[in-house]
Amino acid sequence: MKKSEILLELTVVAILAMTIAGAAAQQSKSEPVQAYGDVTVSTVLRLDEHVRIFCDIAELPPVIGQNIPVRINGLKPADTAKGNLKLLMFLNDLLLSKTTKPKQIVLKDIQRGEPFCLVADIEVDGQDLCDLLIEKKLAQKIIEVPQPEKTESSSSTAANEGRFIASKSSKVYHRSSCSHAKRMNAAKAVRFSTRETAEKTGRRPCKICKP
Repeated sequence: MKKSEILLELTVVAILAMTIAGAAAQQSKSEPVQAYGDVTVSTVLRLDEHVRIFCDIAELPPVIGQNIPVRINGLKPADTAKGNLKLLMFLNDLLLSKTTKPKQIVLKDIQRGEPFCLVADIEVDGQDLCDLLIEKKLAQKIIEVPQPEKTESSSSTAANEGRFIASKSSKVYHRSSCSHAKRMNAAKAVRFSTRETAEKTGRRPCKICKP
């Protein structure tokens, strides 16, 4: 590769990093978190001590989609590498094992994290990874995404819509008080007044909040 081409590529990367960082800094905490859709992971490359999953995503441009770190939405890793050891070992066996059938890994409701990092709900063969880690007691703390302040009218509307909630792209429904419901993208949420109504759509109850 010529020196001029290398400099051009580095310039593009630098501009992209500054753009993402600047946009993240300007976003108000009172604004709902913006999501950017879903993509399928082509290859999982490695994990790091911060429980970031580095992967290739063929659907994205190479400058973004190659060796991009992804954080699991809702999961707060331990403060030390030792505290994350069991979690990392489980994820390594699940995502990087050469002895098992390749997994289909989908990033859902992608959000913008720190520069050159994505944050997403991650599904592995159709199962929510964060749910799985909590179920196996490998994840103990959930990061609650700040929600807009509710006005009296919006609270009343939510109450009328029902006590159960699900993401439009998910086959699981939750109680409104569930930790997963609190971090759900409001723009993609659908509510139900009864369990029967939710289950008629083909959804199953959450294993964490057990609605």
